[in-house]
Amino acid sequence: MTPTDKKFVGAFENGFDGCVLVSDLDGTLIGNGESISDDNIAAIRAFVAEGGRFLGATGRTELSAIPFTGGLPLSLPWILYNGAAIYDWASRRFLYKAPLDRGLAEAFTRRVMERLPKVNIQVYCGGPFCQVSAGAPSDIIATREGQALVDKPLEAIADDWLKVLFCSDFPEELDAIEALFESDALRGKAHKMRSAARYFEFTALGVTKGSALARLRTLLDPAPKCVVAIGDYINDIEMLDEADIAAAPESAHDAVKRRADIVTADHTQNAVADLLRRLGETRFP
Repeated sequence: MTPTDKKFVGAFENGFDGCVLVSDLDGTLIGNGESISDDNIAAIRAFVAEGGRFLGATGRTELSAIPFTGGLPLSLPWILYNGAAIYDWASRRFLYKAPLDRGLAEAFTRRVMERLPKVNIQVYCGGPFCQVSAGAPSDIIATREGQALVDKPLEAIADDWLKVLFCSDFPEELDAIEALFESDALRGKAHKMRSAARYFEFTALGVTKGSALARLRTLLDPAPKCVVAIGDYINDIEMLDEADIAAAPESAHDAVKRRADIVTADHTQNAVADLLRRLGETRFP
């Protein structure tokens, strides 16, 4: 028996009773950039029927996640904004928010706007996100999906900032933003991350999907006996580290796969269904 195998001993003796599955959306549960496959949905519903519980963990807003929730069980709160919020679908309210230091976040955002005026900048506060970079190219994914957004200058945003996202199709621009972050007063006061090849973003210090998952462990009733998490990108690493069993699709970033106990099929080949199939077949004496 390998060290990885030991994680499974006794975890599923009673089916999936007491088990919580946490899945990233884009690049993991969403297979082709547009929808969640019927196979993934069926596997999750079968998992829940056997006593498991399911929740999503994403950088998306509650509004941009809604189109992907059809057919999924929504009995548990979800992790949104890359860990800066926990949202309850039943009550349609936030159970938790972790706001940024507004002064530091705004000063850094203005610094980026001055140096890189063509970078698309988004400020997330809950609800539609604020597109604050007038004249910059639109985020093609947000445009394609028709995501809820408003064009608004920084000074007009009254709500707490949960995260700031910088979008560019030019890697050198994101590298430049990260370098600015390292020299800014915001360094050491916020958590930076690459959430996709074209996104650099930051949340409050210590705020990640992993920190939100740790908080959820204390909120869920009954408390989970086993947490299984699956994700594909660098911003999922803390979540995988917090889980009892970590998984990543074959298509995941190499750094993420190195943290995984299980590497599943590619995200375009029903990664979550493959994970649940493997767990269901795992029975160690």
